[in-house]
Amino acid sequence: MLNHNGWNWLPTIYQSIREQSYLHAKMYLVDNASTDSSVQWTQKAYPEVTILRMPSNLGYCMAYNLAMKQAFADQCDWVIWANNDVKLEAGCLSAMVEAAQSDVRIGVAGPAFLSWEKDEPNYYILGNYPHAIPAIENRSKDPIDGEWVEGSFLMVRRGCYESVGPLDPFLFFYWEEADFCRRARFQGWRVVLIPSALARHYAGGWSEAKRANQNTANHLQTRNFYIYKLVNPFQGFLRNCTDAMHLFLVNMKAAFLAEPKRIHFHLRVFGGLLRDFRTVYAKWSRDRAGMHPNPLREDMGSPILDILPGRIQV
Repeated sequence: MLNHNGWNWLPTIYQSIREQSYLHAKMYLVDNASTDSSVQWTQKAYPEVTILRMPSNLGYCMAYNLAMKQAFADQCDWVIWANNDVKLEAGCLSAMVEAAQSDVRIGVAGPAFLSWEKDEPNYYILGNYPHAIPAIENRSKDPIDGEWVEGSFLMVRRGCYESVGPLDPFLFFYWEEADFCRRARFQGWRVVLIPSALARHYAGGWSEAKRANQNTANHLQTRNFYIYKLVNPFQGFLRNCTDAMHLFLVNMKAAFLAEPKRIHFHLRVFGGLLRDFRTVYAKWSRDRAGMHPNPLREDMGSPILDILPGRIQV
């Protein structure tokens, strides 16, 4: 469970996991240098949770890469990346495990998400898996293949991680799970939605906290979607550049017609990509060759991971 100053969200996800019928799960709080009471409260209220403390806010990718290393060292067969603003419905973990183990080719699995307050599919399901809604309503156990599953609660097989590699820190936060899923599919793994596994994602718990968070989220979402278009390993790089330029022009037209202030925003984001063009091309080449990304940003070094309580430092 990734967390940065999200104490107010933790009781809900902790309790929903504690109430699951699946008994073989280990819980880890992956704490990105919180300054609130997240760590101290967790130690007292949920002593079964292993706390992985990052030395600074490493974002989504690097923090999870370090946490996965620890989970697999603890002999876990699967890992789940979980946002702290998630709540599991009864039987969610058991349904995910049962379905995921039905086919050794399944490398990535995700639950069917309901709205936070209503028993209906949320925005992610409506936008990406509308064809799965009848199966979700019938609680079907048959996995449904897709391009990607949402990283707010995503389960990865150990063998898939070992062949695909870690999350790519170049993305830092947003579209990193879609990038991982596509790399997995490129190497022949199935990426599936489990209709019988139900969860709820509030969405935006972090970005809504501060205006600065909203601005950062907006920039990263836009930047990383351009990168996602540019590094598609299923296509040649020139085709990817054409797709990204088309997306840029569509965004510029929409901004010109509806919100002219956004023109400068898209120019700034796209200009940053041009500065990083060599890095973008290197990522496409690496993904196309099936090579692993560096689990940490090259300019970061290797952070120390404090594991509490009673664990060895990594």
